[in-house]
Amino acid sequence: MIRRPPRSTPLYSSAASDVYKRQLLLGWNKTHNLVSRKTTSNIQEHIEDSLLVAPLLRENIVDLGSGGGFPGIPIAITNPQKKIYLVERRQAKAAFLLNTINQLELQNTKVINTDSRELKAQDLGERLDIVARAFGSLKSTIEATEDLLKTPGTRLKVMKTKPAPDCKEIPKNYTIEKIEEINLKGKDKGRILVTIRTREP
Repeated sequence: MIRRPPRSTPLYSSAASDVYKRQLLLGWNKTHNLVSRKTTSNIQEHIEDSLLVAPLLRENIVDLGSGGGFPGIPIAITNPQKKIYLVERRQAKAAFLLNTINQLELQNTKVINTDSRELKAQDLGERLDIVARAFGSLKSTIEATEDLLKTPGTRLKVMKTKPAPDCKEIPKNYTIEKIEEINLKGKDKGRILVTIRTREP
C-alpha cells in the first residue's frame, strides 16, 4: 500500500492526486486505454475541471461512466465527507477504478461495474446527484438514468462546454433546473454544469 500523509491534511490530497495521476492513471493507460492520448497530455486540467464542480454537488454522487475516474476520484480524494459511486460498465475500466480506490484507501468511494440502467435508487442513498462528463448527448444521458431520475430529489448534473443547451434538446418529461459556470483558468471556452430533473406533474 502506498504511504501517504494523514487523510485529513491538504498534503494528503496533493499526494493522493499525484499518485492517481502519475502512478495509476498513466501507468494503467499504457495497456488499458483508459483515456485518450489528448487527455493524457493535459491530465491536470481534467483534474481541475473535476474539482471545480465538487462544491456544486451534494453528498451522494454517482459518477456516470467514470472511465478513468473523472470527475469522481478527484472529488473523492478532496471531499472525504461525500459518498461517491463510480459507475462503469466496461470491466477493464472498472478494474482500474477498484485498484485506484484500494491503493488510495478511498473509504468514501464504491465502484459499480454495471450498466447505469441496472442501478437501483434504494442502493444509492437520498438526494442523489448523478454527474456526467463526456458521457454523450443530453438525450442519451437522460435515457441512461431515467429510472434513477424518477426518485424525488434526484438530479442529473451534466458537465459540458458552452453554449447552454436548448430545452428542445431534452425529452418533454424533463426540465433544466439551472445552469452554473465552472470556468477553468486559461480555457478559451467556458464550462457549465447543467442541472436536469424530472418535470413535476
